[in-house]
Amino acid sequence: MSSEELAVRTARAEAKAHAGDFRSAASELSALVKEHVAVAGADDPRTLNARLSLARVLGTAKQFSKAVGVCEPLLRDQVRVLGPEHPDVLETRQLLANLRYRTGDSEGAAQELERLQAALSRMFLPTHDRITKVKRDIAFLKRSP
Repeated sequence: MSSEELAVRTARAEAKAHAGDFRSAASELSALVKEHVAVAGADDPRTLNARLSLARVLGTAKQFSKAVGVCEPLLRDQVRVLGPEHPDVLETRQLLANLRYRTGDSEGAAQELERLQAALSRMFLPTHDRITKVKRDIAFLKRSP
């Protein structure tokens, strides 16, 4: 199977998720991740993107623990391969923080947002809207029980 065919199948699975068929989309994306690894390798950006899509779909399907289980190793791999300030890494950090919050782990969510804030602070001025929002979210999480 070519990487182009995998890209088309991944887009179809994502379209199913957008249409609300999360179970089918998650199943297909899980299989596609394995195929991406076989075709392009575990560190290929397309493989990492397929894993990110799977985590998003699982989160949208309210399978938060499963999504965290996909996000944590994905984030480690993304940082190693893409670097800590890559847009996909920042997106995964935000997603992981949201997922941790949804599983009841406010402390873990705040810690992930603090890492996101540190990365954003290396890229933007302290008054940037995104940094301001992350700071507000951290303050909220630290007040949460």
